[in-house]
Amino acid sequence: MREVLDLLAEAAEWTAARGHPNWPARFSTRLITKAIDAGELFVAEIDSRTVATLQLQWSDPRFWGDIDADADAGYVHRLAVRRTDAGHGLGARLLDWADQQIRARDRSWLRIDVVSGNAPLRRYYESVRFLYRHDVEGEFVTNDGERRQWKTSLYERASDRRG
Repeated sequence: MREVLDLLAEAAEWTAARGHPNWPARFSTRLITKAIDAGELFVAEIDSRTVATLQLQWSDPRFWGDIDADADAGYVHRLAVRRTDAGHGLGARLLDWADQQIRARDRSWLRIDVVSGNAPLRRYYESVRFLYRHDVEGEFVTNDGERRQWKTSLYERASDRRG
């Protein structure tokens, strides 16, 4: 679990340093434990090193709302690749793996959400065949009681393709 938390923190630091703070500096152990217990957290390893992670969920009412009612999609969250292993197509291969899991459950869509202001990440997902659907907005309260607004862009791609 620590390796996953460290990998996510590395990704958060890297994107924030480029002006696109997507994630908290460090995710909570509770959140990651919950994903592990639900069987939703996956890692990729090379030579016994954790080099990437993603969470694959079977519903996402927070971002996708009532569209979830058809139970026809899988939802990828917290996809991250170690910087030392980036640039070799590992993220795209993990998304293809998620596609295989979705097809195995007779579902049709692979869905993601992206912080709306992160143009480079949006371009990346578009380059791996995701189509923009729409934006959703909301509000959350930080641990110190501050209210903050968020805006997320929703993307999906058909998972019934071959290959």
